[in-house]
Amino acid sequence: MLVLLDANAEPAAQRIAQRVRFASDLEALWYLRQDLLVAVSAIDGEAAAHQRMHEINRLFRRGLPQTMGPRVHHRFTA
Repeated sequence: MLVLLDANAEPAAQRIAQRVRFASDLEALWYLRQDLLVAVSAIDGEAAAHQRMHEINRLFRRGLPQTMGPRVHHRFTA
């Protein structure tokens, strides 16, 4: 997470990096992903940010309860 943020000199990205550095546990890092996605999207675009977040999400496997995993959204059809 810090590698993605270190490339961004924006103050908002640096605040997120600070929060990542001082996160108390894995769950706290999990909830910082959305902020990270926004910061990376501003630099590299949304598609690239989602790809990078997919890689980061994999790092959380086996570390969080199964109910906290990424949700798969399905399109409902009538």
